[in-house]
Amino acid sequence: MKNTLLTIITIAVILSVVLGAWALIERSNMKTEIAVLNTQVETMQQEIKELKSKPAQPGRPAAPTPSVVQGVRIDDDPIKGDKNAPITIIEFSDYECPFCKRSNDQVISKIDEEYIKTGKVRLVFRDFPLGFHKKAIPAAVAANCAGEQGKYWEVHDFLFQDKGNLSKEAVLNASDSLGLDKAKLQACMDDKSKEEEITKDMQEGQKYGVRGTPSYFIGKTTDNGEIEGTFIRGAQPYNVFQEEIDKQLKAVN
Repeated sequence: MKNTLLTIITIAVILSVVLGAWALIERSNMKTEIAVLNTQVETMQQEIKELKSKPAQPGRPAAPTPSVVQGVRIDDDPIKGDKNAPITIIEFSDYECPFCKRSNDQVISKIDEEYIKTGKVRLVFRDFPLGFHKKAIPAAVAANCAGEQGKYWEVHDFLFQDKGNLSKEAVLNASDSLGLDKAKLQACMDDKSKEEEITKDMQEGQKYGVRGTPSYFIGKTTDNGEIEGTFIRGAQPYNVFQEEIDKQLKAVN
């Protein structure tokens, strides 16, 4: 009995020592983490202070400096405009992305009038649906399926008109007005393998450095379907594209 009690007391003492040591280690780790966080906060406060001390710059903020990416492929994706146009724009986009819609409405529409319809530029659309946009993949599938009936750009424009057009039901309901065979369209949209093409676009986009949408590559048209493209990130204003297109047109003429 005495030995059992002694054993219990010994175990209790050991546990007490171990728990005390663990508490000291955790307290030390916590102090270290707090010290690191305090340092980060102080650094951020200093950066904010420096930014506030700088005088405001007039005019529009400068756009990010474009970089050049080699070997950007058009793949087998839809082309808008003259296939022999001297300049190619490869767009990676998402139908549910509000910035993509804005760029399509305010920038791509102007490029279409000034450069695509005049035979100077061709536009290639590649899908890059963002993971948190649940309607983006079905919308991309719908556009690609419409492409099999020669109506890709009609559905592309329909999807960008209004966010209410992104559902499968909305596209099917509009199939007659879009000049599509509804039965063929539905069968195609039900085919899960159609998402493979979209996945391939995303994987290649990531390889080229695409991290968000919209993203654009502008370069000289080649025979092998690959361009050395100037990378323009985000929904930049029209003049950014105009300047780059004009510069490249001048170089090829």
